[in-house]
Amino acid sequence: MKNRFVSKAKEIFTGREGFWPIFLITMLIACMPLVTSNCIVGHDSVYHLLRIESLKKGIESGLPFLRINMLFFGGEGYASSLFYPDTLLYLPALLRVARVGINKAYHIFIAFTIASCFLSAYFCMKTITKDRLSAVITAIVFSLCQYHMDDIYSRSAVGEFTALIFVPLVILGIWDFMYDDCKRPYILGFGMIGVILCHTLTTMFCIGLCMCGFVLRIKHMIKNPKIILKLVITAIAVVLMTAFYWMPVAEQLSAQALKVSKELYDVNYEKHKFLDIFLNRFASVGLAPLVMLLPAIWLKRDRYIVRFADMCAVMGILFCAATTGIFPWARMAKYLKFIQFPWRLNVIASPLLAVAAGIYIAEYIREAAKNDKRARQAAAMATLAVMMFSAVSNIARINVEYYSYSNDYFDYAPFTTEVIGGEWLPVTVNNRSRLVNDAYVAYSDDDSKLEVTRDKNTLEVINLTGNEKYIDVPFIYYKGYVAEADGQRIEVASESGENGRVRIYPDGAKSVKVYYNGTIIQNISTALSVVTWLMIAAWLARGILAKQVLGKAGKRK
Repeated sequence: MKNRFVSKAKEIFTGREGFWPIFLITMLIACMPLVTSNCIVGHDSVYHLLRIESLKKGIESGLPFLRINMLFFGGEGYASSLFYPDTLLYLPALLRVARVGINKAYHIFIAFTIASCFLSAYFCMKTITKDRLSAVITAIVFSLCQYHMDDIYSRSAVGEFTALIFVPLVILGIWDFMYDDCKRPYILGFGMIGVILCHTLTTMFCIGLCMCGFVLRIKHMIKNPKIILKLVITAIAVVLMTAFYWMPVAEQLSAQALKVSKELYDVNYEKHKFLDIFLNRFASVGLAPLVMLLPAIWLKRDRYIVRFADMCAVMGILFCAATTGIFPWARMAKYLKFIQFPWRLNVIASPLLAVAAGIYIAEYIREAAKNDKRARQAAAMATLAVMMFSAVSNIARINVEYYSYSNDYFDYAPFTTEVIGGEWLPVTVNNRSRLVNDAYVAYSDDDSKLEVTRDKNTLEVINLTGNEKYIDVPFIYYKGYVAEADGQRIEVASESGENGRVRIYPDGAKSVKVYYNGTIIQNISTALSVVTWLMIAAWLARGILAKQVLGKAGKRK
């Protein structure tokens, strides 16, 4: 009976059905801190909860795609949805609309992203290697790696840990154009679209990674110009499909000076010490993924897959090393200050090391143990055990804190100012507390207070005397605001007024309505993206239909 039980357990972990137990165990370990009625508290968690609540309010108001969120700063608005892609945040926002509690909605969202990371890594590695063991190992290491746990439970870096879902697709896309003649360029395209619509900095790192892969295979590319053509077409498609995001961002950055241009982050000060790479330290990769690279020592280099793993391992190690003083951060700070923190590079290092570990271990079992079933069992179980220990140690070091946010938490206006560094505020905003305190007050040129009413994302200034030269209304200025008096457009200043507010010129009107209407560039960019998505959808549908017709014709014959 005992031997039968052991035999069945081994079969579950190594047979076709073995994927699900490993997936469930990984999820159990990674999601342990989420099993509570309270909400995890990380560095940026309140801001992201505020983003979710802002989307909820927009959906309930019939305005689900507002670029200027009306909940921030007591109603003065903040361009969070314009500068930070909200694509995946609509999941918890819709849960909130469905009356799921704010704490539970956020935890469900996190669990969804962890599961998506595992499945993404598994799919991509299985596609590259055609080997279930390498796919499982990569997925385990990727999901439970130290930086991933820190991103979720310490930093609450929603942008990064959602972008990590798509980084394996980028790596698969790089493999495709390096070693498979770019047969599936849509994979790289989809991966880059996903990263772009989650986190801008991770996008820049992924572009750099793609360029490295291209340079390493440049001779092969020159001999096969069709690969270059496919990559160019893919890049154009990605640019057009995401135009609705990046074009409005570029427009706003060129329209006025924002606090992001005045950031004073000292990237040299924030760098890691060299030994931190190997230790259980904040935002590091830790020892576990690096130890799993050791089988590479005994492998032959006669297979593309091993050479690809070598590239991933070298790049991963270089990214790790660049988070430390080995890289000349002091000299390069003025060029790379937008990174803010050198350890952000681990968002790319971690998946690269996971991919390399998955390939190396599976190839070692293939060469040294002739792909013996028991050896494959041992490799999968050992990887799971090591990464479980690593993840539990990381979570214990983080010492996750909790707070129970009430569902009306952000109804209290002072709580709507949680925008971290406020990098997307105009530089003219010099008093944040005044923004909230005066959210229902407009000021005229003589500093007189004027009464304001609000309805959704529109405000109205009433009881004007008609002598006001200008009025600073309680909206934070971004290009795209319009003002109306008696149904006619009136002038809105092209720059912010006092304390970053929208300034209008009433021209003798007795009442004025102000609301965010967007810009021509925003409309053009949205149209470009919609048309591109529809064209690609039509092209795909045509291809699927053609295959069905040919298939039916073949059956008739």
